Amino acid sequence: MSANRLFILLVAVALLVPVAIRGIGLAASTPLEASGTFITTSTTIHSATEDKFNEVIDLSSTVTYTGTLEGTSTMQGTLTVHRDDSANFKGVETFTGSVNGMPGTLTFNLQGSSDLYQAIEINNVITSDTGELSNLQGQISKTGIIKDNGPVGTYIGQISQQ
Repeated sequence: MSANRLFILLVAVALLVPVAIRGIGLAASTPLEASGTFITTSTTIHSATEDKFNEVIDLSSTVTYTGTLEGTSTMQGTLTVHRDDSANFKGVETFTGSVNGMPGTLTFNLQGSSDLYQAIEINNVITSDTGELSNLQGQISKTGIIKDNGPVGTYIGQISQQ
């Protein structure tokens, strides 16, 4: 093999290695279908106030994820429980772990609701990210029920790199 061909082969390999390594995680702009389960492992109520129609609860929780997201989150927010036992939730969740094997931290804005049967729907939208998860965008939708410590269920969504 000539020196020129060897050089060209080495350059080609050097250029392909980062592409192959990146393929383990998320390719730029290619949406990743995310899915898995979540379970709230603890919840702390910081305050609860009532008016004529609602109970407003300031709380924090710890949530464990499996599936595309593997790790633990801390969540803080406000739960408003209405007289008909339906509820709305707004908060911020900070996830630390991995997404499709890439480590880092994601911050989500949350909005959700539950009905009087304690079925929940929560939408998580990525607002910031760190580590190998930098430049991710997307959202996951969680559905489930409320158990002893808080919501448990499944999530689906799409995540991509900017």
